[in-house]
Amino acid sequence: VWENSLAMAFASRCEAIASEFSLTPREAEVFAMLARGRDRAYIEEALVVSRNTVKAHVKHVYAKLGIHSHQELLDLVEG
Repeated sequence: VWENSLAMAFASRCEAIASEFSLTPREAEVFAMLARGRDRAYIEEALVVSRNTVKAHVKHVYAKLGIHSHQELLDLVEG
């Protein structure tokens, strides 16, 4: 039960950030995967898209969030 509520709170936090920063649905999906610690190779495989497409989504997410690193993304989610 505790793990489930923690997962729901995490998902809600990701959704709130995605909404606040006007991420597209696909950017929000990529953002949530990055927030869970997934790397670009995993995202590429999971979403069945090219490396360059993942790179573009990550670039757009970082730009919209005003961040420059994965650590900053994690700090934003945890904050």
